[in-house]
Amino acid sequence: MVFDIESILIASGYFGIFGLMIANGFISFPSSQFLYIFVGIFVTSGKLNLVLASLLGALGNTVGNIILYELARRKGLEYITTYKIFPLREVKKVQIAFEKKGAWFLFVAKLLPAIKVWAPIPAGLSKMNRALYIGIIFVSSWIWSLIFIGLGMVFGKSANFLGTYSLILIIVALVVVWLFYKYMNSKEVMSELEKSEN
Repeated sequence: MVFDIESILIASGYFGIFGLMIANGFISFPSSQFLYIFVGIFVTSGKLNLVLASLLGALGNTVGNIILYELARRKGLEYITTYKIFPLREVKKVQIAFEKKGAWFLFVAKLLPAIKVWAPIPAGLSKMNRALYIGIIFVSSWIWSLIFIGLGMVFGKSANFLGTYSLILIIVALVVVWLFYKYMNSKEVMSELEKSEN
């Protein structure tokens, strides 16, 4: 998949970044981390502009997240869980956490691996103000893009870096997911979930 991303960037440049990040924002595929690392390599070689590439990536991700938000807002929880990509009970837990933490939950969630994919759903289900939602999503998506483009610019296409980064990402993702699920299964959240199911 890494080499496919590189080929798409070579062939389509900024359009590829924008299109791939729309897909990432909607279905969390392909990996934004690896995409942006390769963008960073291209920026260093002078083939792409840092500001334009990061803004188009953030804009694409925002568009994908808006699609997911609107589906959740208009179709509801049952529709979102129809295809079994997002389990019903887990989405309900995220929704409860969102209602308790609000905009801060959305901003922080968008900056966490393995959790960012969930962020638009509770925002849509709770009918969060569209302007506020789009603003938070765009800013957090831009910060995310700059972080990983920067990593690509600094470390380049080093096999050691990509291997080490993959390992670190897996470890960080596991820790974050554990903390996330620990909160999702806390007494505070579970008691609210049980009330909603009764």
